[in-house]
Amino acid sequence: MGIPSAIASWFKTSLYETWNWFLMLNYQEWFVVLGIVAVFGTLCMRGFGSRDRV
Repeated sequence: MGIPSAIASWFKTSLYETWNWFLMLNYQEWFVVLGIVAVFGTLCMRGFGSRDRV
């Protein structure tokens, strides 16, 4: 097993485990994840908006 196939295997496994984690979230945990994503999205959009002022 070479390094590229090991990396591909690790990526595929971690993607599968992440998807499984999302599927196992309950109602309250989904709201926490949604809130975190919304905060990071807002911060990201603020960062892109302030680029024009350089």
